[in-house]
Amino acid sequence: MKKSRRRTVRIVSFLVATIVALVALSAVSTAKYMKTQRLLNASRERALTELGTHLDAISLNLDKCLYAGTSPMIANVSTEVWRASTAAKTNLSEITDGEAELSAIYKFLSQVGEYTMTINEKSAAGQKITKAETENLQKLSEYAEKLSGEVNYLISEEQNGGLDFEYVKSTLAEDGQNTKLYLGEELDDAKQTMTDYPTLIYDGPFSDNIETKKSKLIENLPEISKEEAQKKAAMFLDIAETDLYFLSECQSNLSCYSFYNADVTVSVTKKGGIVSYMLYSRFADESTLTHDEAIEKAKLFLNQRGYKNVKESYYAVIDGIMTINFAFYENGITYYTDLIKVSVALDNGEITAFDSTGYLMNHTNREENGKYKYTLKSAEKLLNASLKVKSSKKVFIPTDFGTEIFAFEYHCVAADNQEILVYIDPTTGTEAEILVLLYMDNGVLTK
Repeated sequence: MKKSRRRTVRIVSFLVATIVALVALSAVSTAKYMKTQRLLNASRERALTELGTHLDAISLNLDKCLYAGTSPMIANVSTEVWRASTAAKTNLSEITDGEAELSAIYKFLSQVGEYTMTINEKSAAGQKITKAETENLQKLSEYAEKLSGEVNYLISEEQNGGLDFEYVKSTLAEDGQNTKLYLGEELDDAKQTMTDYPTLIYDGPFSDNIETKKSKLIENLPEISKEEAQKKAAMFLDIAETDLYFLSECQSNLSCYSFYNADVTVSVTKKGGIVSYMLYSRFADESTLTHDEAIEKAKLFLNQRGYKNVKESYYAVIDGIMTINFAFYENGITYYTDLIKVSVALDNGEITAFDSTGYLMNHTNREENGKYKYTLKSAEKLLNASLKVKSSKKVFIPTDFGTEIFAFEYHCVAADNQEILVYIDPTTGTEAEILVLLYMDNGVLTK
């Protein structure tokens, strides 16, 4: 009997130990599985975000290809479409594990890249782009925009926690929450937008670039003390010097002293003692000023502080605060590189922010020599024939290399009423840049 009991105890103990070991092994396996799933989801989330970025680039550069009139610009935008489409295919494969359900989108990405490169080769050979090819580009642009919108919606859903990269679970908790959707099902709508894209003949506002520059305006000016900087900051804000407190001292290409109080932060350059930045901490109530009235308030503010030769360009309104871009203007030339940003509260017209970094880094004495191959009038003939010119002017624009070039700006309207800014280099006659204007309820921007 005792042996039987001991045997029973041993068996039970063994079974308990086995169960504990299995539970522990299961827990370890579950932990490893969960870690793997987290890594997989993180990779897919990154791929989804990158896919949206590349689709935006495809849509934008297809638009630019429609409005381009010279071979160098067509080559530039075609290459960008090719690169973006190749990267987008990689992202799509990462998200879906190569599932065949999205083959229509994958095929579209392949063909849009190859087609634009074919257009590029034809243009480089001196051949004209036909009406049919232009129509194909237009259709591809429309489909790219639709697909971009679908994916950007998914990105917003993922950021809000409404998207699951795993298969659909039948239900969630008993509180009746909506079932999360599997990515492949979510993308199904996007796939539907691609089912009838055109059969192709071939089967297949400026970067500032100021962080690494030296200021042309202040590099030779004398350095001031912290006390002198505080006086200049108080004068700029029209408050008592004692109402400001020292915050910090920064060392950079635009070294400065910063001061603050309960309402405002302001920075003054060490060299020359020029206010480079100012920001008030406040929210705007219900708007009472029109946009034109706000622009006049901003102009008056700049004029009172010595910035008289400036002209407004584009603006944006966020939460009742209107931010306006001003550029230096002299002798009929707009210098977009010499940028000053001013923010105005639309409830009472108070200036809430000021940023003259672009102006301080780029402003200098320049001379437009006028010895160019083309004039403002003759260069207009180089534009894409489908564009109608609303206005034109002489400008300096920044390049991707931290420099600037003189150009002719043409504000144009395309056949679809899309407004475009085209910049022609008067020396070469080629397009230096094309910007698409965006008119929205909260401002006028470019992309």
